[in-house]
Amino acid sequence: MNESPLSGWAASQVEAGGWIRRMFAEGQRLRTEHGDDSVIDLSLGQPLDAPAPVRDALARAGSEFFPGRHAYMPNLGYPELRERAAEDVGAPGVTAACIAMTGGAAGAVCLALRAFLDVGDEVVGIAPYFPEFRPYCETGGLSFTPVRADDTSQRVDIDALVHALTDRTAAVIINSPSNPSGHVIEHEEMAAIVDVLEHHNRRTGRRILLIADEAYRNLVYAPARRVEPFAYYEHTVLARSFSKDMGLAGERIGYLVLHPSLAGEQTDRGLEGCMRALGMVNAPATAQRALLYLDSWNIGVEQYHRLRDHGRDAAVAAGLDVAEPQGGIFLWIRSPWPDTLAYVSALAERRVLVTPGIAFEVPARFRLCFTSTPERLSQALATAGEVAGSAPG
Repeated sequence: MNESPLSGWAASQVEAGGWIRRMFAEGQRLRTEHGDDSVIDLSLGQPLDAPAPVRDALARAGSEFFPGRHAYMPNLGYPELRERAAEDVGAPGVTAACIAMTGGAAGAVCLALRAFLDVGDEVVGIAPYFPEFRPYCETGGLSFTPVRADDTSQRVDIDALVHALTDRTAAVIINSPSNPSGHVIEHEEMAAIVDVLEHHNRRTGRRILLIADEAYRNLVYAPARRVEPFAYYEHTVLARSFSKDMGLAGERIGYLVLHPSLAGEQTDRGLEGCMRALGMVNAPATAQRALLYLDSWNIGVEQYHRLRDHGRDAAVAAGLDVAEPQGGIFLWIRSPWPDTLAYVSALAERRVLVTPGIAFEVPARFRLCFTSTPERLSQALATAGEVAGSAPG
């Protein structure tokens, strides 16, 4: 008899992994045992601290008061903020009616899945992928099928994508820049993906929804360039976040953007109902108000760029095989040992924490978050190189 109070699905999630949070918990244990300075935890995708303008905006929002300031509010966000978000998107035809403020990009992805897909539909994602994509789908009665990217270029394997699509496929999720690989989808790759979708749509008579997770959209490093998904494919939604570039991961604020062809009065009412059904009701009011106090949503990312360069160069100097991080906040490194979990455990014994690639369905690699100090990055990657040379057997 199973004595766990959890549902079968929740128990399966515990059994299946949760590697990112597992490594974070291990970091907490090690810090308690050995002290903060003795542990280099690069497992969780922590952003840099919020810059001064963002902190000031939060302080102003937290101290303001007017009648109804803390009351119920429109499910899809303050109207003036939805207008501001539409201006930020800047794509033709995008208005406030195309915007729903959400609890981060995660909330935006979940909202899109609930609003536009039906129980029993299939969703295809590109591996490596953000691990939560699978439970986002499963909690809505959807199945999730990963398609492996090419491990050298990190580009989508187009042939594999073609074979993964079925008559039940209702959505494809892309993530650019990718968590964990840092890969940025550019013109040629986007055009190839869309060509596959259009061909499948014509064959099956249905329209696959393209969900573009753009949580790291402002962290793209030249010469890589972000492309506008709306310019390629109408049946598209964008999931955006302020967690990374603004350092607001704990505030849970982001938004969903609908292609104008998807917007309308009925869609609005449907999204409102889905927000309530998902338990979000509305995005956090204080975070929304803070965004209105910011003169610009374009935050300088030079420090991220410097850390990216430093981490990549330190990894190469340590003899590690690292994918070129075109965006985001991670290094995607090939394990120097055949057993990646054993290698990650050996690093943990040296109090350096990273996330094994099995969390992203690519067991041969591991993910390292570079949002630390240059000194600690250098120390961590030098240790990674030392451990690489001490493989058992």
